[in-house]
Amino acid sequence: MQNKQTILQNWNNDKASINDIISNIFNLLNINDIEIKNKVIEISRNSTAKNPSDQWFYVLKIVSICSVKNSKIFYQSQLYDLLTILSRILNEKKKDVVNGITFNIYKDIMENYNKLNDTLRLIFPVIIVNLMYILKYGHDFEGKPINIHMINNYYQNSKLNVENELKKILSFNIEINNTQDNKIVGILEKLTGRNEKEIQIAFQNLIESDQKKVEDVCNNYPKLQEYCKMIETDGFSEIIEKEAGRKLSGSQLQHAVYSIKKTKQYLENLLDGAFVPKGKHGINHIKHNIEYGFQLAGIIQSKRKKHIFDKNNFQA
Repeated sequence: MQNKQTILQNWNNDKASINDIISNIFNLLNINDIEIKNKVIEISRNSTAKNPSDQWFYVLKIVSICSVKNSKIFYQSQLYDLLTILSRILNEKKKDVVNGITFNIYKDIMENYNKLNDTLRLIFPVIIVNLMYILKYGHDFEGKPINIHMINNYYQNSKLNVENELKKILSFNIEINNTQDNKIVGILEKLTGRNEKEIQIAFQNLIESDQKKVEDVCNNYPKLQEYCKMIETDGFSEIIEKEAGRKLSGSQLQHAVYSIKKTKQYLENLLDGAFVPKGKHGINHIKHNIEYGFQLAGIIQSKRKKHIFDKNNFQA
């Protein structure tokens, strides 16, 4: 077995398998729980992450979430090891930010960890790995864009909202469902004309919130087919309003029509990562408006919050 220093020196070895990376991470973090390791191996089996960096981040995410779901509280020394990994596997260009946040967390753990309640200590590994995701990808586990210069504020807020953070972690769907996966891939093949391998790789690279939207669209494929048949008929508005559970304005009905007609383009752009967030709120308005139409039509699940409609970006 390699020692920790050797593993960290060679962490980006592109010849290492996903199981090698899992073993290296468990070794680095001194985790001896076979049940958690087997679960991580099972979940990671179908990972399509190609380069070592993405594989390491993927496995660290699964390990941290599985630890919470299995009520495994990390020792202080294990959190220090996690911070060591953080300091070694991120882009050299972000070194100053990484060193700053690593030092602050290290000092916080050293001074306060034993005083924390069990819930906060339980979710601490996820908090740290979530920060890793922000530093590497620019967004957290949920896909929310975070400015790296606000990362200390994000860290403090995560600790203050312990119960909400725990609920979010427990709600993360990290289980493998091959039957569901095959259904999704099959429908995406029909809607986009792409092959299975292309779809699997693109889907794996999506943030979790966008994966859920793709699943919603595919699960509602029969409904989409029905809408497409009725879209030019008088009965279309009636069926959409029945779905929405309320009377809709002409503008809202136009939204639904536009989104249904743009389904193929929406899925392709999502899989290609073509919806680039813009502005201070990090919103792509074309994506946002299509998703609003889908929510009205019951194609994707609403977040039950007020929607922002930018008329200047709506193109019928």
